Amino acid sequence: MKLLLLWDIDGTLIHCRGCGKRAMEQAFQQIYGVEDAFRGIGMAGGLDLHFLEAAFSKHGLEVAGPAKLPDFFKLYYSELEREADTEDNILLQGVVSILERTEREPTWYNALGTGNLEQGARIKLDVHDLNRFFPVGGFCVEAVDRAVMLQQGVENASAHYGTPFAPEHVIVIGDTDRDIAAARAIGARVVAVATGGCTYESLEALQPDLLLRDLAQPQLLYDFLRQIV
Repeated sequence: MKLLLLWDIDGTLIHCRGCGKRAMEQAFQQIYGVEDAFRGIGMAGGLDLHFLEAAFSKHGLEVAGPAKLPDFFKLYYSELEREADTEDNILLQGVVSILERTEREPTWYNALGTGNLEQGARIKLDVHDLNRFFPVGGFCVEAVDRAVMLQQGVENASAHYGTPFAPEHVIVIGDTDRDIAAARAIGARVVAVATGGCTYESLEALQPDLLLRDLAQPQLLYDFLRQIV
């Protein structure tokens, strides 16, 4: 029996302390001439293209905005490389040891399930040499529902690893209510970690399959994975 661990990034694996938002704001200002374009737009657990759609709508750029997207993305990735390679990009405690442990387990497979654009996700993770654990994943390639993105991650992982993953053998690991809702929507189990966008109490109220305050004591996670049959 094979398990797919589908990992969120921001607030779960790392804390960027707003580096992605700052990079977007800087690129948006230079391309579209709007300062603080993403102020008031909630980003925790969302998808990058949703944030852009919200900014286009907020600032009256619904028509002109998409036409300049190639220039925006080019500048955004450049800004993100600079922003991510600072002390603001923090690797969360326990992450590397867990990923190394899951890599050694022959029936546990790692993949990403993130609302980041793939290039942006890789930039953030590269700072901590985490891309080596994630050869595949689901990313923001369209402005779709988060559950659709996760399902794409399952399909991509199934193709990459050469094995189908039944929904009940997919474990979404994330830090927000949106991660929980999206996992439920695709029939997956969900491990919630209170290291990011939501409090422990708010996550507890949503009854994830496993709730952790952090990943510093991974035995609870390992025990949970072993009991799945």
